[in-house]
Amino acid sequence: MANAKKSSSKRSRSSAKNQPAVRYLRYELTNSSNANTETSHFIDLARDLSAVNRRLMRQGRHYHVKRMTIVSSNTPNVGYTDPTTLISGARVSVSTIPESWVTIGAWKRGFSLFNQMHKRANAAVAGDIRGKWADFKVNMTTDFRTATKLVPKDNGGNLALLGEWNYTTFVTPDGTTSADEFELQMLGDHTGSVGGRASVGLVRSYGESRATVGTDPSVPTAVANDPLTNMFDDGTVHDEVITITFAEGDEPPYQIEQYPGDETNMSKPIVVQDGTLSDGRLTLGGFSAMCGMLEIESKSPVANDVFSVLVEMASGPYRGIKADVI
Repeated sequence: MANAKKSSSKRSRSSAKNQPAVRYLRYELTNSSNANTETSHFIDLARDLSAVNRRLMRQGRHYHVKRMTIVSSNTPNVGYTDPTTLISGARVSVSTIPESWVTIGAWKRGFSLFNQMHKRANAAVAGDIRGKWADFKVNMTTDFRTATKLVPKDNGGNLALLGEWNYTTFVTPDGTTSADEFELQMLGDHTGSVGGRASVGLVRSYGESRATVGTDPSVPTAVANDPLTNMFDDGTVHDEVITITFAEGDEPPYQIEQYPGDETNMSKPIVVQDGTLSDGRLTLGGFSAMCGMLEIESKSPVANDVFSVLVEMASGPYRGIKADVI
């Protein structure tokens, strides 16, 4: 009986890992009308995987991209057209939210407040009135929030039909006599003023809510001249060592008040892949994308050059996709 239960458990785990899923998402992005001018393009993998797989893929996960392939039939090779004219190749970089204890802590704090907000508002309601597909969704940056995101296409150029995908709205009475509604983004500054926020930076808010570290230890400068400290100091070496010990290592190796990802300290996503097209093609290796959000920065020596971007997701146990819970 024990062996039968163990075998059944193995089959259950195996079937969970092998769920069928569309793991390939192809996008088309158009470069600037001015040659060699960099432009940004944004992708929400959780939204698009939900659309093509006809099921909710929650945003609060680390989505694993296996590889990306970028193709352009218009981009020339890097090289000289003549001895005096250099043709630059098209360049592409992919950036994501930096995955650190700071961004994870900021996201979890926002998620906790999201649940508290709905729990308190629904306290007098008989039952949970939230929708079946309710989910905590944030933006990556303010640029991501206001941009038109890329949409997957099939090989005939037909766009995937999207369903409802609302980024979470918070409501607060702070600074206003009515209700102040705003969205959230992981990186960068708050937008709008108190009482009229449009979006709140989760990392900045997280940093503002936490106590900062102090210098340690707090030692009087007179310690180097203390008679007992110098009792065995035959020369002046102890004094110098004490002075150096007091002066060095008493501050942390990072900015105390400004967290990476807030409004002044690396407020944009970080580059995780970067390359130049050769023979009109570029293959980028795998990476993890927190919340499944990407910013692609590209430029081409050809005006209005169109890149075909193929994103291959890693297979895994989350509905056929490798996506670890934050």
